[in-house]
Amino acid sequence: MPSSQPARTGRTTLLAVFLALVGTFTVLTAPTRAAAAPRATVNPVIFVHGQEGSAQQWQSQAKRFSGNGYRDDLLYVHEYDTSVATDDHAIAGLEELVDAVLARTGARQVDLLAHSRGTRVAQAYLSAPERAAEVAKYVNLDGRTAASPPGGVPTLAIWSSLQPNGSIGGALNVHEPQAGHTESATSAESFAHVYTFLRGRPPLTTRVLPEAAASVEIAGRAVHFPQNKGLAGRLEVWRLDPATGARAGLLPERVVRTGEDGAFGPLGVGRRGHYELAFVRPGERTGHFYFEPFERGDRFVRLLVSPPGGVADSIDVCPGQTALTVVRAREWRAGTADDDRLRIAGADVLNPAVSPQLRQILGLFAFDKGCDGVSHLDAALPPFDRVPFLTATDLSLPADERARGTIPVTQTMRGAGRVDETLAVPNWPSDRHTVSLLFKDYVDIPSGG
Repeated sequence: MPSSQPARTGRTTLLAVFLALVGTFTVLTAPTRAAAAPRATVNPVIFVHGQEGSAQQWQSQAKRFSGNGYRDDLLYVHEYDTSVATDDHAIAGLEELVDAVLARTGARQVDLLAHSRGTRVAQAYLSAPERAAEVAKYVNLDGRTAASPPGGVPTLAIWSSLQPNGSIGGALNVHEPQAGHTESATSAESFAHVYTFLRGRPPLTTRVLPEAAASVEIAGRAVHFPQNKGLAGRLEVWRLDPATGARAGLLPERVVRTGEDGAFGPLGVGRRGHYELAFVRPGERTGHFYFEPFERGDRFVRLLVSPPGGVADSIDVCPGQTALTVVRAREWRAGTADDDRLRIAGADVLNPAVSPQLRQILGLFAFDKGCDGVSHLDAALPPFDRVPFLTATDLSLPADERARGTIPVTQTMRGAGRVDETLAVPNWPSDRHTVSLLFKDYVDIPSGG
């Protein structure tokens, strides 16, 4: 979920999770440990995201791979600029990353996973025999169809409700009719199919298991989104009171600077703690990013900041109101008692008009349209109602100049035991601050579970 641009331009937090459709351009990213590893006993895994995607769509599955014994230096993501209509740079960047990963790990081949538009990049990459020879297995996640396995590489194809008749000839085709488009890439069910295909046996677990240590390490990048271009700035790591979202203490636990690539970490955080990552740049609104506790180490954290001219420019900002961006890498659905619920300051903001299943909503903007102090929750606001994966609702959230108030945001995830999960955030004024909340696409397991 992107943070913002300068207050004088009225730009706000765009989101960061939006994945999918089919096609475009590239930059790349890898875990931060640099030491060369001995020859791998399992293949490194590279994930290629879809339209308006980033490493966020790889976070859950990377943790599941990690929980099943994969080292950090075997898990990678290829990020690229999806605002560009051609794939040449994306394909070249993927080729560069594959070569770098093979050199770094000593492996002879990689396993390649691609989602949605990323499958267009991957299939073009595999069309060259010399490149296909460096890929052991390919996983096509709800993307392009094909008459035969791309490049002759053994292929698993997983299809969601968006493509109920999707198929790749000669591949192992799996249909998940209840899954959303993004869910096909991020779910535990999808992971089970992928892991079994890659390793020839089921995983030991499909759950994201907490680490035993009291602290874990996180790392990632601050980027303009969807360009995935790194941003330099100051990153403050604040521990929070989980009940109020208020900062615990007068000073942050850590202060680091990101370089031109936007990279930060690894940084140690408490495994059970609630944290805010505040991203500060001169002349820009401060971006406040809030997360559920990091139960495992995470090398793919993304602070997604809206660039000039993005859809977030349509968010009305003012000193008396807070604007929120709420994102999850699993489609928000509404309409029945068994669907998702999302309550912001007690208001139910999901309904069939705001988050229709057909639109595959991943991110919701909540702000006071016209800054008039009046909420209208019965319709999605334009132009968000025409942007894939995004929606917006008119919700008045009174702000405080010093952010002394609390806004509770609670999700109840469908099909997960109806567990309530709440992130409490301060009521920062939207003319000088952006507020982004990232919910996990799975329910946490209690420690020892």
